[in-house]
Amino acid sequence: MNSLSRKVILISSMIFLLSISSFANSNEMINSKEIISPRFTYINLFSNHFDISDSGKASISIYLNARDVDQVKLVANLQQYKNGSWRTVKSWLVKNDDDSAGLGKRYYISSGYLYRLKCYGYVYVNNELVEMDRMTSKSIWY
Repeated sequence: MNSLSRKVILISSMIFLLSISSFANSNEMINSKEIISPRFTYINLFSNHFDISDSGKASISIYLNARDVDQVKLVANLQQYKNGSWRTVKSWLVKNDDDSAGLGKRYYISSGYLYRLKCYGYVYVNNELVEMDRMTSKSIWY
């Protein structure tokens, strides 16, 4: 066998060995604290959008979709940062006897402040709260 053939075989063997996937020992997987699990049991999707136009019109929208629930409730708080703390300047609430709910609103705000949208989603089964989530938007200066 000539030296070129040996090199080709050696390089091919190295590529093959490097391309083999390694598998973790099953005992290591059980002892790992990084087990992947679902974040929510009922809530499928919870999202929000917040923006302020050049004319000072704040636009908010939030949406929640869940499974196997009787009622969904959404709370949206438009907040202003003033004197070192956040205060709610406008609040909206929507309840829906279904597995999803959405809320879209517009509200004119005062200039010279930082604003954000803080929202909460609640899901109920047989009038009992079974899960909730909260979300805060990015802050926007106007």
